[in-house]
Order: sequence, then structure tokens, then C-alpha cells
Amino acid sequence: MKLTIGISFVPEGKAVYGNYRNAIQKAAAAGGYEVEFVDAWRDPSCVAMLDGILFTGGADIDPLRYGKDSERNLCGDDIDVKRDSAEFAIAKAAEENGLPTLGICRGTQLLNVYHGGTLVTDIASFGGRNHKKIDGEDNHHQVNIAAGSHLRKVVGESAGEINSAHHQAVDTLGEGLVASARAAEDATIEAVEWADPTGKPFFLAVQWHPERMDYESKFAGRLFDTFLWEVAAHKTLKHRMGKKAEAA
Repeated sequence: MKLTIGISFVPEGKAVYGNYRNAIQKAAAAGGYEVEFVDAWRDPSCVAMLDGILFTGGADIDPLRYGKDSERNLCGDDIDVKRDSAEFAIAKAAEENGLPTLGICRGTQLLNVYHGGTLVTDIASFGGRNHKKIDGEDNHHQVNIAAGSHLRKVVGESAGEINSAHHQAVDTLGEGLVASARAAEDATIEAVEWADPTGKPFFLAVQWHPERMDYESKFAGRLFDTFLWEVAAHKTLKHRMGKKAEAA
């Protein structure tokens, strides 16, 4: 089966963003899928033609979008309002088209803000541990996975080690979302999903970077495997429903 996967943002000249495609390609090979990638940020209107969407990591979101402009000094100096606007448009189109969605790092934060939530503008400034890179390398720490969550079903574990490279995090959860993982040391939210997934497309967003972890880790490869499986299942169901509608 051919799957068309949108990538929310891929800046020019940053090879590290190729890790997202590489991880999805590994999942595609394992699942027997053919994948076509589309840079959705170039034209958000293309979202209607996608089978699934992945929101990538990157710069801080403009705090004006979640009511904390007074804390702008705690944000990074690389805020990109054009990227924010493009990805909010993509999130809106993805919701309208019922697309299976995977968010990573900034992608988690953006999706939470899109759904009306807020962010912690700087974890360390408000008493949390250091979640940022150390000497240019990913940090690592333990996370606890919520019992009964979809994430728990995906990874098959109640806790484990993930990588970490962020200074912001989800604060107030967006409407309809629930925290499905938290950092063991300071309870920082590390993953969000639907509080009630009934009748909704796949939605999972993690604060860590599974595309930079060992693919064999349950907290890495299984996320991409599950994402593509959900995308394929959704595409199959959509196709079947379309045929039924034509027959009627």
C-alpha cells in the first residue's frame, strides 16, 4: 500500500530533519508500505491529499499564541512566526480531514497550543529539571507511562528511558487531550493523546525525539510502526466508506 505522509516543517540546510524521513522509511520497510513524503508547510492546502501527518521539532512557539507574551524573555530568540502560522493552518486542515497525527517535541507543544492549551516557557525557571541537550548531545531521563493510555499499549511498558532536548513543555492541556507520559523526576508532561479517542483518528504526540533514538527501542521504532499502521488502516477504511457511498 502506498501512503502519502506530510511533514509539517523541514528547514533548508538542516540534515538532522532527515531523521524523521529515515525513521518512517524503516517503519515502512517493516510494514511493507511504500511511502511518499510531502513538505506540507510549503502548501498547507495539500493536507487534504495526505494520508497522515507528522509534526516536527524545532524553535519555540510564539508565546503570544498561548497568552504568555509577558514571559517572552524566557523563550529562545529563534521564534518563527511564519512557521507557527503555517503549522497552525496544517493542524486545522489535518483536524478537518481527520488525519492520523504524530507529533514530536515542538510538534507536541504546537498541537497542544492549537487545541487551546498552554506551555511552560522555560522548565528550569519554574523548578523543573534540565531537559535540554548537554554539550550538544541529547539528554536522557526516565518517563512513566500512564496506565490505560494508548501510549502504554504502543510501547508495552510502564516506564523507560527516553532522550531529551527541550526547555519548554506542555503546561495546561489542550481541550480533549490527556497526558500519557510524565518525566519521572519532575512530572513534566512528556506525551499527550486523546482523552477519549472514540470516533477520532490516531493522535499521539511525544516530547522526546524517537527519530534520534535506536529504532529497536520500544520508545522509538514502535511509535513509527504504530503511526504507519494507523495511517494504513485509516486509508483502507476511508476507501471502503467511499465505495459504500458511491454504491448508495
